[in-house]
Amino acid sequence: MNFTDSTYLQVEATTKCNAWCPGCPRNNNGYELNPNLTIEDLDLIKFQNLLVQLPNLDIIDFCGTYGDAIAAANIFEQTELSKKHARKIIVRTNGSLRNQAWWQSYACLLKDQDHEVWFCLDGLADTHSIYRQATDFDTIIANAKSFMSAGGVAVWQFIPWQHNQHQIRDCMRLSQQLGFRRFEFVRDVRTKFEARHYQTGDIVTIEPWNRDQITSKYQKIRTLVKKENCRHLSQPSLYLNASGKISPCCFFNTHLSVDDIQDLPDIEQSLNSPMKTCINFCAV
Repeated sequence: MNFTDSTYLQVEATTKCNAWCPGCPRNNNGYELNPNLTIEDLDLIKFQNLLVQLPNLDIIDFCGTYGDAIAAANIFEQTELSKKHARKIIVRTNGSLRNQAWWQSYACLLKDQDHEVWFCLDGLADTHSIYRQATDFDTIIANAKSFMSAGGVAVWQFIPWQHNQHQIRDCMRLSQQLGFRRFEFVRDVRTKFEARHYQTGDIVTIEPWNRDQITSKYQKIRTLVKKENCRHLSQPSLYLNASGKISPCCFFNTHLSVDDIQDLPDIEQSLNSPMKTCINFCAV
């Protein structure tokens, strides 16, 4: 793939986050930070230097691997810059940061742009924070309502677990009542977590939802990467991390500077015998 053909750019706006989700690589199963994590926001100059080389961008997706985009001190500036280079902006967040006034201001920034802000809400008030540790359901709902009331387009993202699967229909119903554009159900197989409580370190077992017994058979066959499972193949794309380094996708550990963009590995050439990284994360 010629990198200038990229139509999709995933951006890590920051490595900061207020949540302690057990499945996140920024912490140790939900407790204490990863000692190798560098806390930083994406530099605007580095961001600009990449954007000017991508004339065909359609979507910029602020989807964090180590951080929540809304935690970036310069997220307004990153968003403003993105508006100049892409048709659509997507922001994915746990939604519990900032206050209602801030969310109204952010909606005003986005409302003249095709956009979606995905609020991660894994259940109702009694279950949401079991996985999304240190986030508050009521705060997220209040922020989302403020955002939507000011013209923002919101999406409710739901990850099913055994502890919240009984609330799926109630969450769908509530999302419609509140005015979310749609309900995004994350169907990926989720494994059992021996999680740790973010404050005490005590073990908290988080069980996958019951449908896993149907879908888990696909996870065991790690031999093939299909086009529909690979962002790079289904849509020409790149990933930019918070250090300003690029790679074909967020699962690659080796990131190159913008000056070395032409040296990115071409996943498509390896489709019949995909790289180990591809097999581990996106194969079926």
